[in-house]
Amino acid sequence: MAKIAMVTDTHAGVRNDNPAFQLYQKKCWNWFFDYLDQNQIKHNIHLGDIYDRRKYVNFMSSKRLREDFLEPAEERGIDTHIIQGNHDSYYKDTHEVNALDELVSGRYNYIHTYSVPTIVSIDGFPIQLMPWITESNRDEAMEAISKPKASVLMGHLELNGFTMHRGLISDHGMDRNAFDKFDKVYSGHYHHRSTIGNVSYIGALGEYTWHDYNDPRGFSVFDTETSVLEFVQNPHKMFRIAKYDDVANPEIVDKIQGTDFSKYKDTYVKLVVVNKSNPYAFDLLFDSIYKAGPIDITVIEDPSVLLENEDADEIDEAEDTPTILRKYIDGLTLPLDSGKMKHFMMDIYNEALQVETV
Repeated sequence: MAKIAMVTDTHAGVRNDNPAFQLYQKKCWNWFFDYLDQNQIKHNIHLGDIYDRRKYVNFMSSKRLREDFLEPAEERGIDTHIIQGNHDSYYKDTHEVNALDELVSGRYNYIHTYSVPTIVSIDGFPIQLMPWITESNRDEAMEAISKPKASVLMGHLELNGFTMHRGLISDHGMDRNAFDKFDKVYSGHYHHRSTIGNVSYIGALGEYTWHDYNDPRGFSVFDTETSVLEFVQNPHKMFRIAKYDDVANPEIVDKIQGTDFSKYKDTYVKLVVVNKSNPYAFDLLFDSIYKAGPIDITVIEDPSVLLENEDADEIDEAEDTPTILRKYIDGLTLPLDSGKMKHFMMDIYNEALQVETV
């Protein structure tokens, strides 16, 4: 029997091929392979969305994916299986043109890609792989789901009733009850980790937008002998929030001077001001974070964005664009399906993040 590392939604080229995110993803992949080396894990299944954009691939992002994930897996002899996600296909309704066939398939001895439902055997343990379901593979997918030949399915599925990301539950897609014949179902696609019944979304490897702040990211390890799933949390953060309050913390200058700010290096930072009566202390905090080398610092003067959390570095979420959109829709009195409207607006928002600028 074996242990299998499951990773998903790594989105090479995310955020418009931003070099800062390429560096962040390199850190994540280095950490991933260090864990596999230390724990002698020789099997990996990627549950889809290895690339971010469906229409084209940036050369540098492709190079980074090759050097940071594909080649390290090949050099280690890790038995790697990658299934098609919706972001990996050029068309929405077919896998006829896809990034895996064009850029990965047939180029490596240990890396295999799948656009149709396939059963693989890992050390004698059968697993049903289920790529993103489109018109081109739907008949095969329905056959595999209704008449399973394995107890475990790993795929890139769109199921209703699951949290896509914090605050937004999917109200579209297949019913999870269609997968009742499987003992365990593990899926990519939704970046938030969640479990209902026998179905688990394992969550994305890293943080890609402010909406991911404080939402655990990482990968999972499945033990074929015990059927136990272990979550391995990613220690690397792309987004951090610091809180300034010199009323609640009268000794704030001493605290700032005694703090190591290195964790803010190469991250996006929101500095939320709750109370500011000591401009010197505030400037000291700002300068300390700035000298650590963040990508960007945004000062938020409105303390109403804070939720009830007493840790100075931790609040659940500031007013980012997705939050504003959801609150706006919730406030509408028009006769519309707010869930579908939120999903539609998030699709537009995510498409906007992918627009290339010069």
